[in-house]
Amino acid sequence: MFHQSFTRFVTLAVCFIVTSAALADPLSEGRALYKAGKYQEAVVKLEQAVQQQPNDAKAWWQLNFAYNKLGRYSDALRAVLKAGQIDPKHTFASSPGKYEETLQRLQSKVGNAATGSQGQPSASVSVPRPRVSPTGGSITQQLITGDVYAEPGISVDAERLQRVSQELRPTVVKFVVLNREYRSATLAREGDRILNYLKGYLNQGQGYVILASRRGIAVATKALSRDTIRDLTGQVAPQIEAGQYTEGLEALARGLVRAHTSSAPSVQTGVGTPVAIPVVHKAPVGLIIGIIVAVVAGIVILVKLTHAIANRREMHARMGPINAQKSEVIAGINQLEEGATTLDPALAAQVRQCRIAAGTKLDEASRIIRSARSYVDLGRAQSLLDQAQGDIARGRSLMEGGVGAPQPPTGTSAPTQPAGSAPPQDWNAVPADQRGVCFFCSRPMLLSELTPVTVNLSGQQQKVLACPDDLATIKTGQMPQIRAFNDNGRYVPWYAYQGYDPYRDYYRMGSGSFLGDLVALSLIDNMFWNWHHPMGWGWGGGWGGNTYVFYPDHEVYRDYYSGQAAGYGDFTRPPDDAAGTDFLQDTGGDAGSYAGGDRS
Repeated sequence: MFHQSFTRFVTLAVCFIVTSAALADPLSEGRALYKAGKYQEAVVKLEQAVQQQPNDAKAWWQLNFAYNKLGRYSDALRAVLKAGQIDPKHTFASSPGKYEETLQRLQSKVGNAATGSQGQPSASVSVPRPRVSPTGGSITQQLITGDVYAEPGISVDAERLQRVSQELRPTVVKFVVLNREYRSATLAREGDRILNYLKGYLNQGQGYVILASRRGIAVATKALSRDTIRDLTGQVAPQIEAGQYTEGLEALARGLVRAHTSSAPSVQTGVGTPVAIPVVHKAPVGLIIGIIVAVVAGIVILVKLTHAIANRREMHARMGPINAQKSEVIAGINQLEEGATTLDPALAAQVRQCRIAAGTKLDEASRIIRSARSYVDLGRAQSLLDQAQGDIARGRSLMEGGVGAPQPPTGTSAPTQPAGSAPPQDWNAVPADQRGVCFFCSRPMLLSELTPVTVNLSGQQQKVLACPDDLATIKTGQMPQIRAFNDNGRYVPWYAYQGYDPYRDYYRMGSGSFLGDLVALSLIDNMFWNWHHPMGWGWGGGWGGNTYVFYPDHEVYRDYYSGQAAGYGDFTRPPDDAAGTDFLQDTGGDAGSYAGGDRS
């Protein structure tokens, strides 16, 4: 009884959370938070809004005001320009001249932040170059003469950090604060580059280079392990994420020095002082191995048992609706057979074709139901029953309307070209780092037109990119079908079908080149959901061809949006064990996560 009550409570709680999330409007919430003076929280919501609706000029316009309140003038300027690009008539502004007035004010603020209020170089910020040069560049040159490099547009007290660095001598600590959207992995890579260049100034790598951005924090040093650094950066990450850069960086610097001091030997014995060496009694190796094996075996058995129980419950819950749907299909088939007897021979033959198609799918679904061992099998059967009902509906339309020819079978259609648009004449003219493909329908689009969504693939929650049409389907609570091809009797998703190139073939679908099917995800073999190795066999452009960008963790997608946020994207895939921490917020500017450096 307790278990049932607990299960009901958890189910209701999950439904409430999902419903609340579905009803949430990031733009409205962001406006409300802005009016309440909660500017940092407003930025988070408004960044979600522009991520979900990147072509909403009003959302970008509202985001500019929130950025401005936090002193993020460069970001505010970028948001204003984006809004103006989307809507050149500036209808989102409160008055015709409001846009130009806001634009000029932000351009002035960005210029003053770089040069100081009197036109002289500011004491608290430094004018950045576009990138960190391997041979020195402005960052390393400034770190040679001082201990702090801070880009304009980010609220940090450079003079206070300089005093902290002086107080921690002889340990050398350098600070780099970037007004970018870099995650910890990218920061760690840049830190290692700076550390190597300045090793003569950092006691051969025993000093510290602390790097922070709007998305993460990292430390480059040879004095501490990565695990220690991740622990320390994780402690101050919430503080820095809240905009308290100066306080958080100071706490991190002092924590690094304390950790290094505590790891060194603190007690030394004098000459001739006897030192007692404790005797350690070691357990037999065989016993230890046996205990480990027993624990692992117990965990495996527990996991399998839990999975079996969950699978049985899911199957039991699905059997009722499936049996009811099966009965409806049988009744519909009987109606088609009876109705065909009253029609003329030509029309009766077409109706019987629909009945035969529905009966074939019913037989296959019944076979799957009898031998089903998991809810995945039942999902396949349910998809077949859905298609059978489509065949029955077409047969009924033939009987009622007297249509001379049957419609195409359910689940089989060619992608239609969006109204008012034309297929690109030459996708090769579009830079490769700006091209993407919808995961579901394989429609080629610009990366800026695709939206990351989370879907359930073979029991795992995974992120993919969706076009506006499939995104609208997902928002209704339904799962879009995926474009696939019938290859020797089984469906193969478009990205694993030999020779298919969406940039070349998508708009030719239905013209005889390919037979394109939109099928349920459950009908595609689980072997094609190997998300742990997305660059491996069968992924993209036919066997071993180009890897199309249809999931947010793809490095091209990450680099593109990192470049959009920072002004350029010049880094390859960062290391997987960054010595740092990513912040909890996720604006979509640098999608993807790396093991060891993530909090998101």
